[in-house]
Amino acid sequence: MLSARLISRCKVRSKTFIQLLLVLCLVSLVGLLVTNKNRIIARVYPSQLEEGSFEELEDNTIEEEINDQVETNEPFTEPPTMAATNGTTTKTQTTPKTAAKSTNFTTKSKPVTTRRPNATVRPTGPVKHLAAASPSPPTTKLKATTRKIIPTTFNLGDTYATDDMHVHSKCPNNIREKFRNSEKFKKIFLETIPVLQWKKHAQESEYERLRKYSGAQGWMGVTWQILNETLNLMNSTGNGYMFDTWKGASPCIRCAVVGNGGILNGSRMGKEIDSHDYIFRMNGAITNGFEEDVGSRASFYFFSTNTMMNSFAAYGPRGFKNIPRTKETRFVILPDHDRDYLIVRAALTNSIIDRGRDKGKNPEHFFGKNLTTEHFKILHPDFMRYLRNRFLWAPILNTKSRDIYRPSTGASILLAAIHTCDQVSAYGFMTPNYKKFSDHYFDVKYNEVAFYANHHFMKEMNLWQELHKAGIITLYMRD
Repeated sequence: MLSARLISRCKVRSKTFIQLLLVLCLVSLVGLLVTNKNRIIARVYPSQLEEGSFEELEDNTIEEEINDQVETNEPFTEPPTMAATNGTTTKTQTTPKTAAKSTNFTTKSKPVTTRRPNATVRPTGPVKHLAAASPSPPTTKLKATTRKIIPTTFNLGDTYATDDMHVHSKCPNNIREKFRNSEKFKKIFLETIPVLQWKKHAQESEYERLRKYSGAQGWMGVTWQILNETLNLMNSTGNGYMFDTWKGASPCIRCAVVGNGGILNGSRMGKEIDSHDYIFRMNGAITNGFEEDVGSRASFYFFSTNTMMNSFAAYGPRGFKNIPRTKETRFVILPDHDRDYLIVRAALTNSIIDRGRDKGKNPEHFFGKNLTTEHFKILHPDFMRYLRNRFLWAPILNTKSRDIYRPSTGASILLAAIHTCDQVSAYGFMTPNYKKFSDHYFDVKYNEVAFYANHHFMKEMNLWQELHKAGIITLYMRD
């Protein structure tokens, strides 16, 4: 009888102990899930990341190994499945097996006063594979059990609108001529790719075509109302043409694109940089105190609202208190989110931002007063998608994390200059000996170059080397 009671008590205690262990395991599991929430979301639903996780990586260093996963030595490799079909000019581009839906959007603003033609869409020809220094990355083959990991609706969208705003150069041996004469680059270069978007692009058909693509590559995260109102405010040809202030006697527009790389510290290139017709700067462009090395002029300041805000936070202690703001400065926006359209809309209506992450902020604080329509330019989503697809395609586009990837702000500005200027010199960009220099020219002590998952700096570096060898750009390098 006594042994039976003991056995019974032992069984009860064993059950209690097992239940306690299960509770502890459950608590540990929940803790792990909470701790790794963003990583899990990034692996399963990369397009649904919380704000402040991957979208703001430019100021949150991650391990270099992440970038190594998408790094190759081949400077230009298109996705094996990427191809565009030949066809005639149409009003609306449709991707394979995906037709644009019709809507009843209307534009109430006055018609455009420019004589420039409306945007048209012409499917580009097939993209030919370029000669590779190393084998192309293999096509990702999906098994039936893994089809949900990579959405079947994903499409690179390698067809684009056309625009002739920047093709009428009279400069002999300009960049376009060099592209045409380059065996490597003439296969991917599109002379009539639209670089900037403005009022003429506020069309229902364009909205339906581009709302399929996310981030800087399309209008997926922007409502028709915000887009329509913003673009209709940009009703000057100066919004669609980069050099509306050009009055030079020379037929050639000479541009200097200034990155923030540490290679410029001690370079004494400031005078040479400022001697160009136009100077492009970006993000945390600190010039005060560094004029001898980087110059002082700023014809264009490139940014996304996200990178501008991050630059204030990260580089404010080093002297970045205001963005470049001179009489010649124009602001060129890389539109990653609807917040980029909202800040332009508020700036051009002299109002406070009325919604979103920047609600309550006054654009005057960033851009100053007495702003005109011509002060702002916005990169076209087709241009950003074209850069990603043809110049900076990376293996990450074959993975479920593809949505976080785009060319860096520096790459976007340099390639924008290449597609608009006649001659381009690049300073402060990454070179093969980048480890010799600090991350930024304004660093007070040596900092290693930081790599991020949403950009491919090594591929960009290889691209600058190839463009320099082809004579398309002049890249500043030093030992």
